[in-house]
Amino acid sequence: MMKRRFLIIFLAHVLNIGLSDRNICLEDVNITPGTSSSTFGELTTSEIDEVIRYIGKELNAVPSTTATVSDTFAYVIEKKPTRKEDALNHVDHDGPVPTREASVVLVSPEEVAEYTVGPLPNPTYHFRTEKPKWRRSDLRFIDRPFYTPADFVAVDTLMQKEGLKLKLLMQESFNGYDMGYDCLKDCITFSLVRTNVFQKNRFMWVYFKRKFDISLGLDRLYPLPLQMLLNVTDRDPSKWNTIQIWYNDQFFDSIDDLITKYNNDTITKVKVQSSIADMFSSSLRRREDEFSESSRKRGPDCFPQDGRRYSIDGRRIKYMNWEFEFTNRQSTGPQLFDIRFRKERIVYELSLQEILLLYSGNNPVSRDANVVLDSEIVNGHFISPMAPGVDCPKGSSYFNSTIYNYHYGTSTVIPNAFCIFEDIDGPPLKRHYEYTLDGSYAFYAGMPNNALVLRTMQTIDNYDYIYDFIFYQNGVLGTKIAASGYVATEPTTNKKRAKQDQYGFQLNHNVLAMLHQHLFNFKVDMDTKGRTNRHETLAVKVRPTTLNVGNNIRDETYEQYLKTNAKSTEKQARYRFKYSQPKYYTFYNKVASQSKLKYNKAYYLDNQGSSKFLFPDKWSKMGSVAWAKYQLAVTRHHDDEDTSSTIYNSFDQLDPVLNFDSYISDNENITDKDLVAWVTVGMQHLPTPANDIPVTMTAGNSLSFYLKPFHYFDEDPSMTSHDNVFITPGRNGKENITENENNAKKNCCPPKDNIRFDSPII
Repeated sequence: MMKRRFLIIFLAHVLNIGLSDRNICLEDVNITPGTSSSTFGELTTSEIDEVIRYIGKELNAVPSTTATVSDTFAYVIEKKPTRKEDALNHVDHDGPVPTREASVVLVSPEEVAEYTVGPLPNPTYHFRTEKPKWRRSDLRFIDRPFYTPADFVAVDTLMQKEGLKLKLLMQESFNGYDMGYDCLKDCITFSLVRTNVFQKNRFMWVYFKRKFDISLGLDRLYPLPLQMLLNVTDRDPSKWNTIQIWYNDQFFDSIDDLITKYNNDTITKVKVQSSIADMFSSSLRRREDEFSESSRKRGPDCFPQDGRRYSIDGRRIKYMNWEFEFTNRQSTGPQLFDIRFRKERIVYELSLQEILLLYSGNNPVSRDANVVLDSEIVNGHFISPMAPGVDCPKGSSYFNSTIYNYHYGTSTVIPNAFCIFEDIDGPPLKRHYEYTLDGSYAFYAGMPNNALVLRTMQTIDNYDYIYDFIFYQNGVLGTKIAASGYVATEPTTNKKRAKQDQYGFQLNHNVLAMLHQHLFNFKVDMDTKGRTNRHETLAVKVRPTTLNVGNNIRDETYEQYLKTNAKSTEKQARYRFKYSQPKYYTFYNKVASQSKLKYNKAYYLDNQGSSKFLFPDKWSKMGSVAWAKYQLAVTRHHDDEDTSSTIYNSFDQLDPVLNFDSYISDNENITDKDLVAWVTVGMQHLPTPANDIPVTMTAGNSLSFYLKPFHYFDEDPSMTSHDNVFITPGRNGKENITENENNAKKNCCPPKDNIRFDSPII
């Protein structure tokens, strides 16, 4: 027992050594990432500015800040993806540097047009981007994104005019609140909901809410039982009009119809009361109560004691055996490229593709605009600055991101858009304590799960999404997503409680949060031991068997076994997970060297965040979100099959610009080909006050998928890490300890980071 006590004392010593020393670390305190562009890097400020100047001169594009609906202006300016062949020829074989070009989406009264502009940084040419075979031939006016200054101005003009007509109704129904340019106190404002196209008509629902001081919380949590359906189809916004109104669970054909029936008392009126107490729950300011006293002490800090164990060259990161590059794409979000372990590429591209939210509810906004594809407002545009010490651990390295900001018509630098840090990820990476029969131990071995994390966040409307790309020392690559932010709400009405509770629960008086599903799609371009890969599954099955347990006693039982199934076509490699039929999904190069035990060196994809998509195939909108059906789909790589969705798919959901099934319908051969895995993770979200007021908590709301070595190494590659600890009993009660020799050094404290937000994102 004495030996075991020594072991416990030693482990405590490893974790707490040097806490009394508070000197600032002298080694490697500051790392300033480079700003040079690369084959994969996003457009720089100067490149975006030059493209803006070029399209203004050559394509008559005007700044979006001054544009009207009848003008031509840019919605997206981002780096055009480099052909994979050209990128790898440069990266692997020191071939010529691929020409950097910009992809530009121009919105005009006639159409939406996509152009290639180059070469960068000084463009001299442009041409219409060739449409891939899977795309609809045209991008119409009604396919245009709606969230530009020109559209906001046009809708605001209409809403102020309509709101003036409803002044009396608003004051009587909503406790004295009304709207108008002259409103100074107790004002009502509105929010736009995603546009939908039906039979070439473009409709948009608008809902009303009261404006509060931010100290009282966020107004989006207090919608009012008043909504309008706008027809915004015409190229002339003066012809946009209201075609339907919803008030207190009643529909009206026009504002005049509503006002007439309201004045005649032939409808069911509502009186929404409010108080400061009702609103306070949505504030994120700290509360004080009897349970808060213990948190006055500061929480723990972690910091690389001997200097950072990663290096930075522009956006290329090296850590232990890992190497990769990262960037932000305006239309989709974070991207990682050329991910290598021990100098061998595992993944060519790992990138976010699309975010889907599916809502259910009682009112029109919740029901008619219930399919939300975040790419329509371009996901990478809403990458969020991060607060040091909160969003990322103290001492992290930070990277800015440069985007074209369609709200301002200029380039915008988002500070602290990415951070990189090394952290202990949960439990030990490995450990074992070997008991002996005499009550002592034979050895202890373990290793803390120190891993590198690349983190970025997006704030898309009400939700905040946190993305972690985690690089483990044993060759595992993890992708983790967590959700926070404000939930979407709807007003309660005079419906019976039981009927309203079918779609969610009340968060406060007169406010209900709707049941919804989050789904995220990622692209994983696998290059396992090269570009020529195969894909197969190992199914875990059960069969009856008979065991002879002795003395002629037979045990009729069952056993698990593996069945291998090589997938040769794309249709065979689309998966709707059946949880009663577990599988391993592997990727390998048949002609590459095998392990010493003659197995193919593979990686397998482990989706630990899958969420079943419940809508049937006959659903009319399925084509716009076809990727959501599959927790995994494997297709053959094509440069023009670049994304699983588009920024246009949210609009005409009955006739989408891209149907992901078109990648699969040609059923190409995938044996010994360049393969792409499309991974979908998600969750059902049923908000409640304890978990989602004032905002959704990340605890228990994270999703993940992993790429794991599968016979890829003959031994765990983390065995060479100096983080390993090995302990055996010694003489006279002492321990024989093998550990990182630097553990004996004194501790230091992290540098103080400054929290700074000055990013004009919108």
